[in-house]
Amino acid sequence: MTTILVVFHTSEGQTARVADQIAAVLRELGDDVDVHDVAGAPAPERYDGVLVGDSIHAGHHSRALTRWVRDHVAVLEKLPSALFQVSLTSATSDDEHTATAQRMVQELLDHTGFDPDLVGLFAGALVYTQYGWFKRRVMRAISRREGGDTDTSRDFEYTDWAAVEQFARDVHKLVQADAVATS
Repeated sequence: MTTILVVFHTSEGQTARVADQIAAVLRELGDDVDVHDVAGAPAPERYDGVLVGDSIHAGHHSRALTRWVRDHVAVLEKLPSALFQVSLTSATSDDEHTATAQRMVQELLDHTGFDPDLVGLFAGALVYTQYGWFKRRVMRAISRREGGDTDTSRDFEYTDWAAVEQFARDVHKLVQADAVATS
């Protein structure tokens, strides 16, 4: 049985839900999975593979996850690793939005020296009911500009759960292949 560490940062909870779904699929496939918010995440040395996930806010990855990756990049580079990014940018799948999402990934990689084997780009959620007055209006203006949902009395989820589950299966295959190659 392989052991996989999933480390994530979330603001409103969607990235945590994605991390939990990935972990559930990995467990169904027979992996032993530890899921941790970055604030309490252990060092990755004792794991067979590592998956990190972050939400995008104001066009950037969180300082907390960026710091954790930078602090552990030497170990991450020796293990099968993956990164998933959750953003509203990925809710629109045209070339411009895809390039923007990829640019945000590249920014993280440039700041940390991390070079994951797999990268998943997932749409997030608009959780208007959790935002304060100011953020709710800013997010509605952004969504309106993008042609998205603007009813602030409810939340909108855009995550493609089938894509999340396929990503988890790809992570499983990556870690399994490495375990076979190093045994």
